[in-house]
Amino acid sequence: MSSGVRELRVWQESVALAGDVIRAVRPGVRRETRVVSDALMETALAVGAHIADGYARPTGREQRDSYLAAKRALLRLESHLAVARHADLMPAGAYTELSARSSLASRLLTGYVVYLDRQIAEEAERPAAGHRAVRAAAAADASSNSASATLGSADDPA
Repeated sequence: MSSGVRELRVWQESVALAGDVIRAVRPGVRRETRVVSDALMETALAVGAHIADGYARPTGREQRDSYLAAKRALLRLESHLAVARHADLMPAGAYTELSARSSLASRLLTGYVVYLDRQIAEEAERPAAGHRAVRAAAAADASSNSASATLGSADDPA
């Protein structure tokens, strides 16, 4: 993995969150609650994986899609955490800490998505602005050509 993704604060937070989730869940893993524990750990891992995938994507739209997938995984994680807490599979202190860390990752992801939305909108406006400028220049050229054609016919002795 490149060092670039390691510099993203949102990726750092998602990796730390996944590590904390695994540490909080692992001691309480029992055969009868294994499915919940596995879902928590897999979902926590998915958040960072989606962020890394988004970082590797070449276009803003593809990056945005991956970051939105990370946000969806984060929402699933928050739901899994709430269920685990409600079922007494996780101590209240661990749940509070993980919820706070999850909220921070969510805010950071939202910031990235907003940035990408602006970038995508600017890219969409650039060609449109270029087309408007070309059309305006063509219209101006056409009007100057018709004006010169009118002048030319007035000067024409025939």
